[in-house]
Amino acid sequence: MDEDIYLTAKQAAAELSISLPTLYAYVSRGLIRSEPTPAGRSRRYRNEDVRRLKARREPQGPRTQDDTAPQALHWGSPVLDSALTLIADGALYYRGIDATALARNASVEQVARLLWDVEDTDPFVAALLPDRSTAFRTTQQAVIGLDPIDQCLALLPVAAAGDETIFNETKAGRAATGGRILRLMTQIIGLAGAVSENGETGHTDNRAHAITTQPLHDYLARAWQLPSVAAAEMLRGALILCADHELNASAFTARCVAATRAHLYGVVIAGLSALKGPLHGGHSLRVAAYLQDAARSGNPESYVLDRMRAGEMPPGFGQPLYPQGDPRAAQLFAMLREVYPDFPQLQIILTIRDLVSRATGQKPNIDFALASIGFILGLPQSAGLSLFALGRTIGWIAHAIEQYQAPQLIRPRARYTGETPHIPV
Repeated sequence: MDEDIYLTAKQAAAELSISLPTLYAYVSRGLIRSEPTPAGRSRRYRNEDVRRLKARREPQGPRTQDDTAPQALHWGSPVLDSALTLIADGALYYRGIDATALARNASVEQVARLLWDVEDTDPFVAALLPDRSTAFRTTQQAVIGLDPIDQCLALLPVAAAGDETIFNETKAGRAATGGRILRLMTQIIGLAGAVSENGETGHTDNRAHAITTQPLHDYLARAWQLPSVAAAEMLRGALILCADHELNASAFTARCVAATRAHLYGVVIAGLSALKGPLHGGHSLRVAAYLQDAARSGNPESYVLDRMRAGEMPPGFGQPLYPQGDPRAAQLFAMLREVYPDFPQLQIILTIRDLVSRATGQKPNIDFALASIGFILGLPQSAGLSLFALGRTIGWIAHAIEQYQAPQLIRPRARYTGETPHIPV
């Protein structure tokens, strides 16, 4: 009877006329249920889910607005083809390579070249460093009091106006533009998060932060005045694990903008605007504030329990795509425990993490891990979101480069629910 209930991966993919990576993407979105075979050496897929999805995808007569609207923007659809990132069986892969392995062994620049598909060229060489114009420097001084993401939103249009690489539409040309954007954002975020001797942020003379060919994570660590190589390694791992996460809200926004043939600066500006929302990357700001409040309470365990009894669940837990736990958070916690095993801040974080996991069954996600890094390193509360934004810029650029190859706009339809107009007969 199992053959009536389950299909192999090849059978399911053939039934839907899709590739195996697309099948795994459907599974990660919850559209098809998957479970191990009794022998445990492979996985099998629910036949009824495959049939249901096939029925949804096949046209049934002339298509109307009512036909197309149910396919619109709820969790799990639309599904767009992409060769960038796969989320399957509790793991995250960049072009088929485990992202947690890359976080352990690769540089940020190597991951960018991997996702941008330009491993035979280097968009980070000295000849391609961005030139900060007088207008850029003047604007940077004017917006230095804003938070790091808003500084990027203010400065990227100024940089775009003076960057001729935006007209080079070859793959190498777009990668060069991407490299310049990443360097600029690293400088902006580094300067915005620099801590002066009196504890204030964002007041360092920007001439002291000339853009160099240093690895991005090293440059950021120096700008943030982090004293150890181990701290810089934490930044490297975080940036890599934030690089992409399939078709999330900001990546979808970036692809929509790229589909209009906007340049890469515009794509990144759109991505930043979406990421900053409190239901997306901005969630890490809530986590950072929560950790600080728990630490100041003097008894983090009682603080968390009291807040939960009052009906407030701790932020930064749970990820629908990873029912067994976010592998990005697990990897960053492994790195934190290896580097800072005796730090009292780490013990506070682990107390909160373990208590919430026991009480709710939810495990920490990437937002909790990023805020934890900032908490342990003594960085401003915006540091987690800044790391998220800088790392995810790599993915937005990759999505844009991929989307530029498609000839059409991304244009879902809407189901009208307003007042019925009077239409003369």
